[in-house]
This record gives sequence, C-alpha cells and structure tokens, in this order.
Amino acid sequence: MTQWQKTQIQRDNGLMVEAQAPVIISASRSTDIPAFYADWFFHRLKVGYSAWTNPFNGVKSFVSYEKCRFIVFWSKYPVLRICSLTTVRIVSNNDE
Repeated sequence: MTQWQKTQIQRDNGLMVEAQAPVIISASRSTDIPAFYADWFFHRLKVGYSAWTNPFNGVKSFVSYEKCRFIVFWSKYPVLRICSLTTVRIVSNNDE
C-alpha cells in the first residue's frame, strides 16, 4: 500500500505535528465543501493545513497543502464564486 508523503507543520497553537502532504487533494465527497464550506476551505488553504478527525476511530490527522498541486472539488451545487478562484490563484502564486 502506498503511503502519503509526510511533513512537519506548525499548528495555530505553535505545536509541531506530522501531517500528510498529498499532491492531489479530493475536497470532498462526504461534505460539499464548495457549496457549504468554501470560506473555511480557502482560509485553511491560506493557513497551509487542515485537521481532520476520523469518524470511525476518533484519531485526528493533519493535511498539509505544502506539496499540493491539484485540488478536485466535488459538489452537487457547483457554484464556486469568482473570488474563491482568485484566492486559489493568489495562494498558488505565493509559492513562486
């Protein structure tokens, strides 16, 4: 089984933790991020990571956007605001 690349991130509280660092992010099939959580997602993209709690075992994991090059948005209501797309462009240009 292929393992995700890992990286160290600094959380908002200053603690260092290990995070998954995928190149492609699927956002998301279980919750409709573009329709209901776009502001939250783009804020987390600027911060550089998100936290996720596994609903089956309660384990908290972290996802770093450091190595991300492609985000797939799944939505039943595919209406992304133009300002959101501009945010992606700005965040991605900061890496150059």
